[in-house]
Amino acid sequence: MRRPIPEQGFGVKLPIMIVLLSGTATASPDTSELLAALARSAAIFGRSVPGLTAHETLTQKARRGDMQILKRDRNDQLKSITFTIPEEFQTHRVESDYSFGTVGEAPGFHEVRRILTVDNLPVVSAGTRHTLTMDPTDRTMPPDDETKKRLTEDLEQTQLQGSVVDFGPILLLFTTARQPDFEFRPAGRKSLPSGPVFILNYRQISGPTAVTEFRERAETRHPYSGQIWLRARDLVPTRITVVTEEILTTKYTLRNEAEIDYRPTPFGLAPTTVVHRQYLNQDVLVENQFRYTDYHGTNFLR
Repeated sequence: MRRPIPEQGFGVKLPIMIVLLSGTATASPDTSELLAALARSAAIFGRSVPGLTAHETLTQKARRGDMQILKRDRNDQLKSITFTIPEEFQTHRVESDYSFGTVGEAPGFHEVRRILTVDNLPVVSAGTRHTLTMDPTDRTMPPDDETKKRLTEDLEQTQLQGSVVDFGPILLLFTTARQPDFEFRPAGRKSLPSGPVFILNYRQISGPTAVTEFRERAETRHPYSGQIWLRARDLVPTRITVVTEEILTTKYTLRNEAEIDYRPTPFGLAPTTVVHRQYLNQDVLVENQFRYTDYHGTNFLR
């Protein structure tokens, strides 16, 4: 049986982007305390991230289907479409050297990958794959979507469908300077096996960053929302989630969800796992699971 995804895999590109706080958090910190702790963590991460390197393992399962356009309105917007989604997923595994740096003259930090193997086969003369961060140094600069599209296409030459980039440094979105771009609301406390966390809901309300999605020749920019989890004992962020949603037609909604988990290392706070899923209504189109190990770099915390 075949079910209703789109004519192409939807590649998501995100706007983009440890922390050792001393002392014990109060029983019920107010929002300003949580935001101050978050800003400190983001600032320290910004100083430590250029020296971080790791081994990255990406496991992807994806399925690419067909979209049929049945009707458009007077403004050439989709009015009626139908999707056919295959039952089976294609799977790939990519091993890379992973770090952060600069690419050309573009501002801010970038994720940098040197792909080692694809599906356990060595990649010959792969060079270094770069993905553009969504944390421009100059907040007034317009997004460079053309560069981001080119870099996404470069990554997808490894056979990945719906590739995603720049989730790892997302903590950089929450520096003191960037926090006015968001609305924050406390969402209580959650008990985890590792200990309780305080939760902040956030929603983008302004600013130049966005989740940029490329579909063939078109590009769509999505505002985003999500949650930030901070350890109750020291208010260090342990998880940031990202959600975008786009209503394609009254019948179809495209949704992206991501979870970025952080952990302290001798070199500062660093991403340990990133999980991204894309849905068409309730059907999973793409699942990307990134895992980071063997962190090393400059131990500026000593």
